[in-house]
Amino acid sequence: MKLQKLTHFSPSQLLLPDSNWLFKYGVLDKEKRNSMKVGWNAAFGTACHGGIQAMLTIGADLDEAIDSAYLSYDFHEPAEGEAEEKQAAFRDDIAACIENGVDLLSGLFGGATEEQSVEVSLPGVDLPVYGYIDLCTSTAFCEIKTKARRLGAVKKDGTRGMTKGSLPKEPEYAHLCQVAIYAEATGLTPHIAYVAAHDAVLFSPENCEQLQPERLQYYLARMRATAIRREALLRISDDPRVLAGLIDPQFEHPFYWNHEFAEEAKELWKV
Repeated sequence: MKLQKLTHFSPSQLLLPDSNWLFKYGVLDKEKRNSMKVGWNAAFGTACHGGIQAMLTIGADLDEAIDSAYLSYDFHEPAEGEAEEKQAAFRDDIAACIENGVDLLSGLFGGATEEQSVEVSLPGVDLPVYGYIDLCTSTAFCEIKTKARRLGAVKKDGTRGMTKGSLPKEPEYAHLCQVAIYAEATGLTPHIAYVAAHDAVLFSPENCEQLQPERLQYYLARMRATAIRREALLRISDDPRVLAGLIDPQFEHPFYWNHEFAEEAKELWKV
């Protein structure tokens, strides 16, 4: 068994724990990675994200954007074990989430370019870091993050209600790391939008200290340190079984191992 050949890093790669990164990008090929099923939260995010982008970038009207989002969502095949209560509840929230996102962002990002590709080289890192920015203008960029409702406690009759998708008071660590990469690559002013069915919030350097240039350098340094560590691992061996012996798989974290290839991963670590 040999490692898959890595040609680059991405923010999503660098934000995974070492074990999940090794398995997903070192053992699985691209076809298998693309076939991995995700849950209703991800499907909701993809549907809303697409609708918001379509309205802001190509001028799609609201009905068109919502219909396209429904189509994306309805054709989703969820990961095994996903709670059925989520499916209908999230679908009901798609239209409101798209409207909130467009209302929040149209002033700054109406007419923006979507999925702008970027590349950056980090000092001491051989592989480049590639990424795609959600919305990009000549002066600023924005990453859109959706917040779906959450399952409530089990009721006496066995059913479960849904609570509101809470919006953060400040950007989340992983999103700051991602944005730090994009800010380094582009030199543009960073923004992070969190959008839910009931509300939306936009963070920028003007209202968020973590998005100011000197603070973003901290998050960039964390991503760089991860990339350097990963390249050091790759220099040890091209056999994933050897590298697996150096990394704790952390199978107790089901979020990262909740996919159809988990048993294959456990075989690699001989669990």
